[in-house]
Amino acid sequence: MKILKNIAQDIVEKTSEILQYPISITDNEGYIIGSTDQSRIGIFHRPSLEVIKKNTMVYCKNKVDKKILPGVSAPLKFNNKVIGVLGIVGNPAEVEKYVQLVKNQVEMMCQDAFRKEMAELKEKMAEMLVHQLIHYKESAQEEKDHIFQYSKWLEFDMRTDRVCIIIDIANPAPGERNFFGDLSFQKEVLSFLKLIFQDNDNDIVSFLDFKRFIIFKSMPFPHSFPAMLEKLDENLSKINSFLEAKYSVSAKMSVGDVQNGPSGYSDSYQNAIKAMSIGLGFQDQSNIHLYNEREAMLSLLPRELARDYKNKLLKMVSPLMEQDNYEVLASTFLGFCKYNMNLSEASRNMFIHRNTIIYRLEKISEITSLNTSSFEHCMLLYTAIQCFEEMKS
Repeated sequence: MKILKNIAQDIVEKTSEILQYPISITDNEGYIIGSTDQSRIGIFHRPSLEVIKKNTMVYCKNKVDKKILPGVSAPLKFNNKVIGVLGIVGNPAEVEKYVQLVKNQVEMMCQDAFRKEMAELKEKMAEMLVHQLIHYKESAQEEKDHIFQYSKWLEFDMRTDRVCIIIDIANPAPGERNFFGDLSFQKEVLSFLKLIFQDNDNDIVSFLDFKRFIIFKSMPFPHSFPAMLEKLDENLSKINSFLEAKYSVSAKMSVGDVQNGPSGYSDSYQNAIKAMSIGLGFQDQSNIHLYNEREAMLSLLPRELARDYKNKLLKMVSPLMEQDNYEVLASTFLGFCKYNMNLSEASRNMFIHRNTIIYRLEKISEITSLNTSSFEHCMLLYTAIQCFEEMKS
């Protein structure tokens, strides 16, 4: 068994330190794969075949050239199948009492190694499934086959409603160590996110790169999504407490919409990405960005306009864009629009004094000859600024 071969020497070294008797382990063909005396590794040990055949303990006597040492050999089992043989070297009368104890320990270590190997395989399979889902193409039959195989192995029901959640980790502050690229960082963050989000096999937590993690969270009941939204602040607070305490970084979160099937999961991922992009475009303090279809359509509007129309809008507001304090004026105006052109609400949410907002809006009107009290003029100015920001990016 490959697992036994991979861990045999490590088992021997750790066990013989405690037991103070030389130990050997052979594979199911009788070859020594682990030994206190490493020069014996690779030697054929004939009594091991007798142990495997009889599935019982065998006492060994010293043979010519010390290829067979005195001691006791016992079968090692995995899932009720003999996978190798444990040998403890010494006077059989003295070492026999230790055989069962060490045999049980070795078999437990094999089980543990198998569980770890299966967990790693499952994690790798989940990573592959996630990448297949986010790049899903309706016409790619081979891709569909892979998704079906991975989901079946992972017991990942494709008929379940799910929502995609993106976790983005910010760059460390100047002077702080950059952990990106460190595999232990990635594994620790992934393990912590699984504690927070993974409730069953229908929840997949994986990563896209060292700074971006992804969750496909199952929504089996009508109340599942609202219940999840209620816990987002608490969950992100836990994540940031962990990240800040251990790595001096923090995270932002975006949430797509509830969808079904491979194509739907891909759409939910794309919508989570849009939500993160749109949220970062608004210079507010929120660390959680929820996908809103209307908001997304509004943000994509500049890309859909004809070139001539864009040019006319840009020309209309070009004097504003030439101002040294353009960024301040533009962000104030966009915030004013976001909060429904309500000065009190904008002031409260943007943490800017009401009179400051009024002054800046009057300055914009003076520069552009557009009336910021007019919905129609604000709509033109809003679209023009969006076009300009799109052009810059």
